[in-house]
Amino acid sequence: MKTIYKKEVWDNYPQAFLANNPAVMLELNKAVASLGKGNVADYGCGATKIAPFILNNPDVISYTGFDASPEMVKLGRWHLAQFPEKPSEIILANLEQITPSAYKLIKKGNMSKYIKQDGFDFGLSINSYYAWPKPVLILENIYKSLKPGARFVLVTPNLKLDMHALAEEAKRELVANPYFESFRDQNLAISANDKANLIEMDDLIDQVRGVGFKVIEANQQFYHKGLNFILLMK
Repeated sequence: MKTIYKKEVWDNYPQAFLANNPAVMLELNKAVASLGKGNVADYGCGATKIAPFILNNPDVISYTGFDASPEMVKLGRWHLAQFPEKPSEIILANLEQITPSAYKLIKKGNMSKYIKQDGFDFGLSINSYYAWPKPVLILENIYKSLKPGARFVLVTPNLKLDMHALAEEAKRELVANPYFESFRDQNLAISANDKANLIEMDDLIDQVRGVGFKVIEANQQFYHKGLNFILLMK
């Protein structure tokens, strides 16, 4: 299978990722979290940076994350434990594996009693798509794991993304954070990978429609127009 990033890239990144939350990222996470409803699935959840905001949404019942990095999952589970007010879980799995549904994996954890068997009520994937070796297959898997009528937020970089400018902006906010330099350097290295799936909005819309999603909203208002933000419905 095509590989875009080595597993070690993500396994070496979780602490710096979780410890740094620049304003542009915080704004995005809060915006996505405000849309959550019912049983929420996060596809490519990393260390669950968005989870506190999702779990604070009164319309949310539970949170389930999926990620392929053991170190991200390990730290993410610690992070979720700091916010025990609602049920939460992370499943260690490649997104290619959540077919025909996520429930075989969930039954291995403690979430099965919270998740209805007809699918998740809401899904999200933030800055994960660009690393997917088989984006259409993964989008199909996500589609199958959602309830009819469920909404799904897909956020991913486009060719306008200027990571160097974002890093300089973040430095003014986070320079005293002991993990900032690692966070900056990791992000610059990740964004420099010429194999990354940076996709234009029109192409992404064609792709999600081909899977079966209906587009509710599409914009590039985050990260200074460097992200495609699409709200979809199954």
